Amino acid sequence: MGFTMTELVMVIVIIGILAVAAIPRFFDRQAFESRGFHEQIKAVVRYAHKAAIAQHRAVFVNTTVNAICLTYVADAACTNVTAADVVLNPANGQRFSQTAPANVSLTAASFSFSALGQPSTGAVTIGVTGDGMTRNVVIERETGYVH
Repeated sequence: MGFTMTELVMVIVIIGILAVAAIPRFFDRQAFESRGFHEQIKAVVRYAHKAAIAQHRAVFVNTTVNAICLTYVADAACTNVTAADVVLNPANGQRFSQTAPANVSLTAASFSFSALGQPSTGAVTIGVTGDGMTRNVVIERETGYVH
């Protein structure tokens, strides 16, 4: 009715193998930070798309190697804009921007969404590089769909 000694030893061996193989991955934050920042970039670009359509005006998505921000004017560096030209984050009322974590970078790909939600440069790809791999955020040409 109980377990044999062999079964108990095998379970302990399997747990040991899993601990050696899997647990170190949980302590490497770079993989989680890279994936999380990729999701944040998608959310920011989706918000820009929806804001352009809802407000019937162009919204510019400005990216640098380590940051992304939203404005109502073209400014690739996101530094020379006035308070009236900055898209505000509805969650906190602050400037809508995200800075990449350490060891995570972006490909610079500044563009705008028209009042119809179409990207100004056709299809756009923003690469998020970290943890030894690149994850792409793709914006479709005619619809502005972000995935």
